[in-house]
Amino acid sequence: MPRYHLHLYYCDWTHESRAWRAGTAALEHGFADQIIYAGYRVSGLPEIEEIGPGQTVRRIGPEPSRPGSPRLKRALSLPRWWQAFQNMLNGQEIGLVTAHSLASLPGAAMLARRTGAPLIYDAHELESERQGWAGPVRWAARVLEGHFVRQVDHTLAVSDTIRDWYAATYPNLAVSTLRNVPELGHMGSTARSLREDLGLSKSDLVYAYCGAFGGGRGLIQLIDAFLAAPRDRHLVLVGYGPLESELRSRAENLPNVHIHPAVPSSELVAFLSGADVGVFVPDGQSLSYQYCLPNKVFEYAAAGLALLLGPGPELARFAAGYPAARLTAPDADVISAVLHEWDVADIRGQRPALEAFSPPNWATEKSKLLDIYGGLLRS
Repeated sequence: MPRYHLHLYYCDWTHESRAWRAGTAALEHGFADQIIYAGYRVSGLPEIEEIGPGQTVRRIGPEPSRPGSPRLKRALSLPRWWQAFQNMLNGQEIGLVTAHSLASLPGAAMLARRTGAPLIYDAHELESERQGWAGPVRWAARVLEGHFVRQVDHTLAVSDTIRDWYAATYPNLAVSTLRNVPELGHMGSTARSLREDLGLSKSDLVYAYCGAFGGGRGLIQLIDAFLAAPRDRHLVLVGYGPLESELRSRAENLPNVHIHPAVPSSELVAFLSGADVGVFVPDGQSLSYQYCLPNKVFEYAAAGLALLLGPGPELARFAAGYPAARLTAPDADVISAVLHEWDVADIRGQRPALEAFSPPNWATEKSKLLDIYGGLLRS
């Protein structure tokens, strides 16, 4: 009977490279025979999708209300989604259950308890302290996490600061850092880079942001900063999300601000290499944003870009050890001043040091995850 690893994430499973890396590692090292990634049903996407040998995405349960709708309305669809995956592999041997968000944790805990499978909580951010959660929503998130995290066999955090928060908030919790780094050996090449795709000159200084277009990420301030930037400074926002229409509206009459669709993760580093500076200047006040160290920072480093980063202990620590990085406040005027003073010669003069820098990647992180799998699955 095949051993299944079940990854649960309340999403559409279109850009979930962190979970896919974990699933592939389990298969390659003999911890599982089949990997199932379960998310919610989405119009226009297949309910069953084979994404690789032994790896299947299952989109199940009710399609949730659209992003931007009241959070309570979206939350009400969660119990039906939890119920949908309870019997998805009924009668099969489930070797491991991984919850990739607080939204999936209660149902994952119930499934793990029923089947006897070990449970991993892979917190993609500081889950109960997310940006935009306040009042009753944050209270409910803290209560839910505080209850169900006690049933978890191991918790994964994306930064040391978030790991330390979980360890202090929930004493005796088994928690480790697993940074959200790219798998460079599997990065495909692309016939186009960002600069070529947009027809930008080699003399232009190109700043790039990649990721979700959501609140708390300082994207409005970035566009406003480029209003007064020298004309050879370009900003390229690569991704998608609920703020896309507003960002496009603000950039409509700015020839040096460009909105680009998301790029497959296997092509992203090569695509970003056409820029000069990777940007992430979050303006969110949540602890999750204050403590974050997102995958985009590692992708910028892998692409050989200089970095313009916002405040936060993890971002500051990474910048301190990086050959070409500047920190800035999430304020349009402050960012604009950096754009004027950080010139092309200074940035491109750091190319040799950037090319010599070895950024963290999946090869350096995978062994941590395999050790955790070994402890849980061979004990």
